[in-house]
Amino acid sequence: MKWRNDAHAWGWVSILLHWIMALLAIILFGLGKYMVTLDYYHPLYQRLPDFHRNLGVIFALLLVLRLLWRWANPLPETSVATVERGLALLMHRLFYLVMVAVVVSGYLISTANGHALMLAGGFELPALVSGVDNLEDQAGAWHEALTWLLAAMVMLHVLAAFWHHLVKRDEVLKRMLGLSPGRREK
Repeated sequence: MKWRNDAHAWGWVSILLHWIMALLAIILFGLGKYMVTLDYYHPLYQRLPDFHRNLGVIFALLLVLRLLWRWANPLPETSVATVERGLALLMHRLFYLVMVAVVVSGYLISTANGHALMLAGGFELPALVSGVDNLEDQAGAWHEALTWLLAAMVMLHVLAAFWHHLVKRDEVLKRMLGLSPGRREK
């Protein structure tokens, strides 16, 4: 399998970025929903938010890498109908937009007090916005709503992949798994 996309298939870098980010998004979602249920005296009350923030920064870095990689690589050709191709393109752009908004809102929650975001290894991300009334609460509300929207989009995405695989019986899912038998190596 090639590392870059070509006209016939996704490259392994695109495939790995897709699946690593999907797994990270699921972990971040579950972790985020769990940690907000903890009371102050729970032993993980302080640790889970730190872990969530560190994973969120990794997700953000992978998102930047994925966007750059996407812009530097061609989309493989597909036999999917034009309307479906247009809907898929729209959905992918919305995915990127929502993921960026989730990352930004998470960053704003963590830096709303004007202090840098402290990461593992002693790294700091400076607070770029401060002095906004109720910024942490506003960003928190947006973050929660956006993560639920992202979860709904992921479910729709999964259903569409299975619809292509089980109903249409095309290569869409196999291509993103790197299993498409029609792949031509050069």
